[in-house]
Amino acid sequence: MGFKKNKSFDSPIYIETDLEPQRVIIISCEGENTEPEYFTTIKERLSEYISVLVAIQIVPHQKKGSEPKKIVCNLEDYIKEKYDYKSDNDEMWVVWDREKVNERKKDILAMIPQCREKNYHIALTNPLFEFWLLLHIVDISLYDKDILYQNEWVSPSKNRRFIDKELSNKLVSGYSKKKNRFNRDIVTKENILRALKQETIFENELEKIIDNLGSNIGELIRRILDFEEEL
Repeated sequence: MGFKKNKSFDSPIYIETDLEPQRVIIISCEGENTEPEYFTTIKERLSEYISVLVAIQIVPHQKKGSEPKKIVCNLEDYIKEKYDYKSDNDEMWVVWDREKVNERKKDILAMIPQCREKNYHIALTNPLFEFWLLLHIVDISLYDKDILYQNEWVSPSKNRRFIDKELSNKLVSGYSKKKNRFNRDIVTKENILRALKQETIFENELEKIIDNLGSNIGELIRRILDFEEEL
Protein backbone atom coordinates (compact mmCIF):
# COMPACT_ATOMS: atom_id res chain seq x y z
CA MET A 1 0.00 0.00 0.00
CA GLY A 2 1.38 3.43 -0.92
CA PHE A 3 1.36 6.59 1.16
CA LYS A 4 0.64 10.15 0.04
CA LYS A 5 2.73 13.04 1.22
CA ASN A 6 1.27 15.12 4.04
CA LYS A 7 3.18 18.27 4.99
CA SER A 8 1.52 19.04 8.33
CA PHE A 9 3.76 19.05 11.40
CA ASP A 10 1.85 16.31 13.21
CA SER A 11 1.61 13.76 10.41
CA PRO A 12 4.25 11.47 8.93
CA ILE A 13 5.68 12.12 5.51
CA TYR A 14 6.31 9.00 3.44
CA ILE A 15 7.86 8.52 0.06
CA GLU A 16 5.41 6.80 -2.27
CA THR A 17 6.14 3.08 -1.91
CA ASP A 18 4.58 -0.33 -1.48
CA LEU A 19 6.75 -0.97 1.58
CA GLU A 20 5.49 -0.35 5.10
CA PRO A 21 7.96 1.73 7.16
CA GLN A 22 10.01 -0.48 9.46
CA ARG A 23 11.05 2.34 11.78
CA VAL A 24 9.21 5.45 12.93
CA ILE A 25 11.09 8.34 14.55
CA ILE A 26 8.89 10.54 16.73
CA ILE A 27 10.36 13.90 17.78
CA SER A 28 9.08 16.09 20.61
CA CYS A 29 10.69 19.55 20.43
CA GLU A 30 11.05 22.24 23.04
CA GLY A 31 10.58 25.08 20.59
CA GLU A 32 7.18 25.61 19.02
CA ASN A 33 8.52 27.09 15.77
CA THR A 34 12.21 26.71 14.91
CA GLU A 35 12.84 23.06 15.72
CA PRO A 36 9.62 21.65 14.20
CA GLU A 37 10.12 23.73 11.06
CA TYR A 38 13.76 22.60 10.82
CA PHE A 39 12.88 18.90 10.95
CA THR A 40 9.92 19.39 8.64
CA THR A 41 12.21 21.09 6.13
CA ILE A 42 14.56 18.11 6.31
CA LYS A 43 11.65 15.80 5.50
CA GLU A 44 10.56 17.91 2.55
CA ARG A 45 13.89 18.96 1.06
CA LEU A 46 16.07 15.94 1.75
CA SER A 47 13.57 13.11 1.35
CA GLU A 48 15.88 11.35 -1.12
CA TYR A 49 18.26 10.68 1.79
CA ILE A 50 15.55 9.29 4.05
CA SER A 51 15.03 5.56 3.67
CA VAL A 52 11.61 4.52 2.36
CA LEU A 53 11.50 2.32 5.44
CA VAL A 54 11.75 5.28 7.83
CA ALA A 55 8.91 7.66 8.74
CA ILE A 56 9.36 10.88 10.71
CA GLN A 57 6.64 12.33 12.96
CA ILE A 58 6.87 15.66 14.78
CA VAL A 59 4.85 16.05 17.96
CA PRO A 60 2.76 19.26 18.06
CA HIS A 61 2.86 21.37 21.22
CA GLN A 62 -0.04 20.53 23.54
CA LYS A 63 1.17 21.72 26.94
CA LYS A 64 2.35 25.28 27.47
CA GLY A 65 5.90 25.82 28.66
CA SER A 66 9.29 24.51 27.60
CA GLU A 67 10.41 22.65 30.70
CA PRO A 68 12.02 19.28 29.88
CA LYS A 69 9.28 17.42 31.75
CA LYS A 70 6.55 19.04 29.62
CA ILE A 71 8.36 18.09 26.41
CA VAL A 72 8.36 14.48 27.60
CA CYS A 73 4.68 14.74 28.57
CA ASN A 74 3.86 16.00 25.07
CA LEU A 75 5.64 12.98 23.65
CA GLU A 76 3.79 10.55 25.92
CA ASP A 77 0.40 12.13 25.24
CA TYR A 78 1.05 11.84 21.52
CA ILE A 79 2.06 8.20 21.83
CA LYS A 80 -1.06 7.35 23.81
CA GLU A 81 -3.55 9.30 21.71
CA LYS A 82 -2.28 9.20 18.13
CA TYR A 83 0.29 6.50 17.69
CA ASP A 84 0.29 2.72 17.74
CA TYR A 85 3.58 0.91 18.14
CA LYS A 86 4.31 -1.21 15.10
CA SER A 87 7.95 -2.09 15.64
CA ASP A 88 10.50 -2.45 18.41
CA ASN A 89 12.76 -0.40 16.18
CA ASP A 90 10.68 2.76 16.57
CA GLU A 91 12.46 5.67 18.28
CA MET A 92 11.15 8.42 20.56
CA TRP A 93 13.24 11.60 20.80
CA VAL A 94 13.04 14.75 22.92
CA VAL A 95 14.94 17.86 21.80
CA TRP A 96 16.02 20.22 24.58
CA ASP A 97 18.06 23.42 25.03
CA ARG A 98 20.38 23.64 28.04
CA GLU A 99 20.18 27.45 28.47
CA LYS A 100 21.96 29.33 31.26
CA VAL A 101 19.49 28.71 34.06
CA ASN A 102 20.43 26.66 37.11
CA GLU A 103 16.90 25.33 37.54
CA ARG A 104 17.08 24.14 33.96
CA LYS A 105 20.12 22.01 34.77
CA LYS A 106 18.28 20.39 37.68
CA ASP A 107 15.27 19.65 35.48
CA ILE A 108 17.39 18.03 32.76
CA LEU A 109 19.36 15.93 35.23
CA ALA A 110 16.10 14.77 36.81
CA MET A 111 14.59 13.77 33.47
CA ILE A 112 17.57 11.93 31.96
CA PRO A 113 17.13 8.71 34.01
CA GLN A 114 13.36 8.76 33.42
CA CYS A 115 13.89 9.03 29.68
CA ARG A 116 16.45 6.24 29.68
CA GLU A 117 14.13 4.00 31.66
CA LYS A 118 11.47 4.48 28.98
CA ASN A 119 14.00 4.19 26.14
CA TYR A 120 13.47 7.79 25.01
CA HIS A 121 16.45 9.37 23.25
CA ILE A 122 17.63 12.86 24.18
CA ALA A 123 19.04 15.47 21.78
CA LEU A 124 20.56 18.35 23.76
CA THR A 125 22.28 21.57 22.72
CA ASN A 126 24.18 23.96 24.97
CA PRO A 127 23.43 26.82 24.98
CA LEU A 128 20.49 26.37 22.57
CA PHE A 129 19.31 24.86 19.29
CA GLU A 130 20.48 27.88 17.31
CA PHE A 131 24.06 26.84 18.06
CA TRP A 132 23.40 23.67 16.05
CA LEU A 133 21.99 25.83 13.24
CA LEU A 134 25.05 28.10 13.26
CA LEU A 135 27.24 25.05 12.69
CA HIS A 136 25.50 24.67 9.31
CA ILE A 137 26.60 27.97 7.81
CA VAL A 138 29.91 29.23 9.25
CA ASP A 139 33.46 28.11 9.93
CA ILE A 140 32.92 27.70 13.66
CA SER A 141 36.68 27.58 14.35
CA LEU A 142 36.76 31.36 13.75
CA TYR A 143 34.58 31.97 16.82
CA ASP A 144 35.57 32.34 20.45
CA LYS A 145 34.15 29.33 22.29
CA ASP A 146 33.44 31.28 25.46
CA ILE A 147 31.44 33.91 23.55
CA LEU A 148 29.38 31.14 21.93
CA TYR A 149 28.86 29.43 25.28
CA GLN A 150 27.84 32.58 27.15
CA ASN A 151 25.58 33.70 24.26
CA GLU A 152 24.95 37.07 25.85
CA TRP A 153 22.28 39.59 24.87
CA VAL A 154 23.55 41.83 22.05
CA SER A 155 20.62 44.22 21.74
CA PRO A 156 19.64 46.92 24.27
CA SER A 157 16.07 45.62 24.33
CA LYS A 158 17.31 42.09 25.12
CA ASN A 159 15.36 40.52 22.28
CA ARG A 160 18.33 38.92 20.52
CA ARG A 161 21.37 37.00 21.74
CA PHE A 162 24.76 36.63 20.08
CA ILE A 163 24.08 33.36 18.21
CA ASP A 164 20.71 34.56 16.91
CA LYS A 165 22.38 37.75 15.70
CA GLU A 166 25.11 35.80 13.92
CA LEU A 167 22.53 33.65 12.13
CA SER A 168 20.73 36.78 11.00
CA ASN A 169 23.97 38.41 9.83
CA LYS A 170 25.25 35.38 7.91
CA LEU A 171 22.02 34.37 6.17
CA VAL A 172 21.03 36.44 3.13
CA SER A 173 17.37 36.32 4.12
CA GLY A 174 18.08 36.77 7.82
CA TYR A 175 16.87 34.64 10.71
CA SER A 176 13.70 34.72 12.79
CA LYS A 177 12.20 32.49 15.48
CA LYS A 178 8.67 33.53 14.64
CA LYS A 179 6.15 31.02 13.35
CA ASN A 180 6.49 30.19 9.64
CA ARG A 181 9.58 32.41 9.42
CA PHE A 182 12.25 29.70 9.61
CA ASN A 183 14.95 30.30 7.00
CA ARG A 184 14.81 27.08 5.00
CA ASP A 185 18.06 27.95 3.21
CA ILE A 186 19.86 26.54 6.27
CA VAL A 187 18.73 23.03 5.36
CA THR A 188 20.84 21.66 2.53
CA LYS A 189 22.86 18.50 2.26
CA GLU A 190 26.10 20.48 2.20
CA ASN A 191 25.15 22.50 5.28
CA ILE A 192 24.08 19.50 7.32
CA LEU A 193 27.29 17.66 6.47
CA ARG A 194 29.20 20.74 7.65
CA ALA A 195 27.22 20.83 10.90
CA LEU A 196 27.80 17.13 11.57
CA LYS A 197 31.53 17.55 11.06
CA GLN A 198 31.83 20.72 13.14
CA GLU A 199 29.70 19.36 15.98
CA THR A 200 32.52 16.91 16.79
CA ILE A 201 34.78 19.83 17.76
CA PHE A 202 32.62 20.39 20.83
CA GLU A 203 31.17 18.23 23.60
CA ASN A 204 28.92 15.43 22.32
CA GLU A 205 28.36 13.28 25.42
CA LEU A 206 24.94 13.99 26.93
CA GLU A 207 25.90 14.49 30.58
CA LYS A 208 28.93 16.60 29.64
CA ILE A 209 26.96 18.85 27.29
CA ILE A 210 25.03 20.07 30.33
CA ASP A 211 28.05 22.07 31.55
CA ASN A 212 29.88 22.64 28.28
CA LEU A 213 29.43 24.12 24.83
CA GLY A 214 28.20 21.26 22.69
CA SER A 215 25.49 19.28 20.96
CA ASN A 216 24.44 15.73 20.17
CA ILE A 217 21.75 16.69 17.64
CA GLY A 218 23.91 14.91 15.10
CA GLU A 219 22.90 11.56 16.59
CA LEU A 220 19.29 12.25 15.69
CA ILE A 221 20.17 13.57 12.23
CA ARG A 222 22.15 10.40 11.46
CA ARG A 223 19.11 8.33 12.40
CA ILE A 224 17.03 10.29 9.88
CA LEU A 225 19.40 10.89 6.97
CA ASP A 226 21.63 8.39 5.23
CA PHE A 227 24.84 10.34 4.59
CA GLU A 228 27.14 7.59 5.89
CA GLU A 229 29.21 7.15 2.78
CA GLU A 230 30.01 10.86 2.72
CA LEU A 231 30.83 11.41 6.40
